[in-house]
Amino acid sequence: RSAFEKILSSTPHGRSAQLVLSSFNVESGVRDQPYGDRETKLGARNRAQAAFDAAIIEANDIKTKTSKAVFRPDFAVGIEGGVELSEDDGGNKQLWCMAWISILGSGSKNCTIAKSEQSSYTSSSSVPITYFGFGKSGSFLLPPEVTRLVVDKGMELGDADDAVFKRVNSKQGEGTVGKLTKGLINRSDYCGHAFTLAFIPWMRPELYFQSE
Repeated sequence: RSAFEKILSSTPHGRSAQLVLSSFNVESGVRDQPYGDRETKLGARNRAQAAFDAAIIEANDIKTKTSKAVFRPDFAVGIEGGVELSEDDGGNKQLWCMAWISILGSGSKNCTIAKSEQSSYTSSSSVPITYFGFGKSGSFLLPPEVTRLVVDKGMELGDADDAVFKRVNSKQGEGTVGKLTKGLINRSDYCGHAFTLAFIPWMRPELYFQSE
């Protein structure tokens, strides 16, 4: 929510918008512990698409029978955490944590409500065109014991975090990044920049979309 609010507050039209959020527990379509950019990015994209579809189903299930309008959310967001395996100069395994954000835009007029005030973009298209935006977080090196549990024991990062730091369901709280940075960067902060980067196409639509 905070990332959306920050973007909307950057323009006059965005500040007047009403933000309504819904969350859905959807599958990523990739392994529980994705490795590398390609798999992690795909997981985020799949989650965004699945959330978009779930929102349509939920909204249209509760609409009155007299309404013929079909609901489409303006945006759907998918977040997927992943790891990248490398070696240090001595050949020791190193595991880096990162995350990908995917934003699916429905093509509605609301999608560009936060466009730059310098943007010349105007859309005359009557057919909504969906578009995916992507952003990647920064990465950080995981402790050796966490790396061992994930790489050698096949544990998911969240479970390895719980085992090493004696916590329960840490991935729903401050996350590994929060623990390692003493709370200076929590999960929301960590993904915030990636979210803004994924939103760039709708802030500068004249550079990404062709008006018809």
